[in-house]
Amino acid sequence: MKKELIKLKGTVDGVKIYIDSDGEMSDILTSLYEKLRQFRKFFGEGHCNIYFAGRALTESDKMRLEAVVTAMLPESTVNYGERKQTRGERYFEETLELPRELKREEKDGTDEEEPFRKIKDVVTTNFKSSRARFYEGVVRAGKAVESDGHLVLVGDVEEGGKIAAVSNVVVLGSVRGSVEAGCMGNDNAYIIALDFNPTDVRISKIYKKIDNIETENPSKKAYLINNEIFIEDFW
Repeated sequence: MKKELIKLKGTVDGVKIYIDSDGEMSDILTSLYEKLRQFRKFFGEGHCNIYFAGRALTESDKMRLEAVVTAMLPESTVNYGERKQTRGERYFEETLELPRELKREEKDGTDEEEPFRKIKDVVTTNFKSSRARFYEGVVRAGKAVESDGHLVLVGDVEEGGKIAAVSNVVVLGSVRGSVEAGCMGNDNAYIIALDFNPTDVRISKIYKKIDNIETENPSKKAYLINNEIFIEDFW
């Protein structure tokens, strides 16, 4: 039986996510995305507290976990360690289970979203849903990844490659090619990358050519204010 890397427990004010203590972080990120996708109808608009527990996490681990959560549940609040019980509160945890109808959707493939697929060779793709899309792989020169919602990429964008999304872009890797967020005119869209040094950036209708960025912190966030793209340290 395949080891379960992520377990979800309901609390009185949110969800506690137990992370396997021995699993590879790349596999845990994949499992986290899949779990959040499966339970998306429980989260509604995404206003909830997320508690991560089960293993020691580095700052890099936390940033990668938060990137996936932010892409899927942008209104959530992320916490670490055991949840503190408020005075007079009856504490409980309840394992979250998919209801029968959702299990049937997953099995029959009738869900509004396509089932999650790992891909090693990323190709241009069109989607029907505004939910986040998750990829693992390298976007090489001449290739592109496009999403009509948020885009989460675990991998690198090489020079000559391109990624674009209608909403936000989160890259858990390096960006050396082109990156675009808010491509349907969303001025509030942003781009986050662990290693950000693209050839060019576009947010909404604003384009910016990027020269080599030489800073001690490679993790950056790009966003738009008053028709100007700003780039600052993310971590």
